[in-house]
Amino acid sequence: MATVGERLATLEVLARENRAKIDHALDLLEGGGDVEYDRSVRGRLHSIESTLAAYVLRRNLGFGFLKGWERAVLLIVAVATGVKVWIG
Repeated sequence: MATVGERLATLEVLARENRAKIDHALDLLEGGGDVEYDRSVRGRLHSIESTLAAYVLRRNLGFGFLKGWERAVLLIVAVATGVKVWIG
């Protein structure tokens, strides 16, 4: 049977190994250590979020422009129709 000191030494070794694994996992998530921020999970998610926000903004502005363009065409057609009816 192992003595209390031996058990304590074993637990300390396991704690150090687990701490190293946790530090490595945090580096993968947030960048740091030997992992660049752009290659980390947080960096990749930030890049995806920025790209999606740009697509949504472009889509919304594109549709808004199209609706404004349609309104302008309808106004011109309505005015032309009114003028045609007025002139006879």
